[in-house]
Amino acid sequence: MRPTLLLAGLTVLTIPLLTSCAGPDRSADADDLRGALADLPGVAEVDFGYTEPEFLDSGKVALTVRMDEEARAGAVPAVVTTAYEAFSGTHHDEEGDVFVNFDDDVVHLRSFQPSAEVDHVADVVTRALAVLPAGAVQVDIDTQEPDQEPYVFTSFTVTIAQEDADSVLQTMTGLEQVHGAIPDAGWRVLTSGEGIWEFGSTAGFPGADQRAIFAELRGDLPPKASIQLVDDFVTVQVPEQTTTDQVATMVDRHLGLLGGVEDAFYDVTSGENFYAMFSAGECTFAEGEVGARLKEDHGDDCATVSGEGEEPS
Repeated sequence: MRPTLLLAGLTVLTIPLLTSCAGPDRSADADDLRGALADLPGVAEVDFGYTEPEFLDSGKVALTVRMDEEARAGAVPAVVTTAYEAFSGTHHDEEGDVFVNFDDDVVHLRSFQPSAEVDHVADVVTRALAVLPAGAVQVDIDTQEPDQEPYVFTSFTVTIAQEDADSVLQTMTGLEQVHGAIPDAGWRVLTSGEGIWEFGSTAGFPGADQRAIFAELRGDLPPKASIQLVDDFVTVQVPEQTTTDQVATMVDRHLGLLGGVEDAFYDVTSGENFYAMFSAGECTFAEGEVGARLKEDHGDDCATVSGEGEEPS
């Protein structure tokens, strides 16, 4: 047999094999779940989406639940656990997301091949409800990534109306005092508005060392600049009118506090644009006067250097 005919035959055989490897279409089950959620007390509306599985890609169930304005927070656990029962059963091998909108808060459950027990997820939601009065709270409950018991991790993001760093720290301190016993959780507090202050940790509450570096980074900032610090990742926002010299002086001081270019994870931004990004020695500098100045000051300390739209060198 000629090679071309052999390849053609293999192609014909492969197509149905690849198709058969895709998981079953569970769109009807997902629609049943939508109906079950819509029938629960306190639910006003359920938006539903389903993506059929393809070869090497699972099906995806996405639901957004809006609660009645009169609904009590106690109605939320039933919504989340009903979704999780389906995600951990019928849709175990599919990606699942349910967003429950309650007042200005959101409880989001993420699932894929989960191992957590339904009762444990219910306990997580109940504990999370006690955090909601702290501000506009986003609760992200992850049953996809954790690979150790209890196979659930929760991230709390609390947005407050105040727009200053002191309020962020006070809110974080208050959260730790009241909710410090919540296990397997990360915490962030941030402000609303243009100049966003943010402080947080992806595992537990920020410790004394992180609080100390946050305090040091805040010192001698240009007017109306703000800091976002999560773990050891720092983003500084400066107003557009901040001068090149002001930015350069600030960056030089901050990089010194963070261990230098080779250790820092540090971005400098203004509005929708960035001036520089430092990632443990890998540096990217924007075009323009500020980016050029920062490259001149710190480029020699970078392991790799790239500009906007350029490959690292």
